[in-house]
Amino acid sequence: MADTQISKIKRRLGISDETQDELLKDLIDDAQSHFMAITGAEEVLPKYNFIVNDVVVLRYNRRGSEGMESESVDGYSVKYETDDFKKYQWILDRDFGEQSSSREKGKVKII
Repeated sequence: MADTQISKIKRRLGISDETQDELLKDLIDDAQSHFMAITGAEEVLPKYNFIVNDVVVLRYNRRGSEGMESESVDGYSVKYETDDFKKYQWILDRDFGEQSSSREKGKVKII
C-alpha cells in the first residue's frame, strides 16, 4: 500500500499525525479485501483506489457504530448505509460484470 494512499485519507479526515496510521492501514487492508471478494479481482488496480479510499473514510467515521443501521441521540439521527460499496455498484458491474452482481439477492425457482 502506498504512503500516498494513507496521506490522501489522512487529509480527508483532518489527521495530521501518525497516531491513527495502524488503524488506517487495517481499514485499507479490509476495504481492499472486501473489494477483491466482491469483484473476484486478484488485486486492486490504482484506478479503483478512490473507491477503497472512500470506503476507508466511511468506515473510519463509523467507528463505534459498526453494525448499526441508524442511531438517534437527543433528536439528532444518523442513518448508516449497510453496504459501503453500494454507490459504486454500477462501476463494479460495468468493469467486473456478473462477478460483482452475484452479491445481490438471488432467486429460487421451485419446479
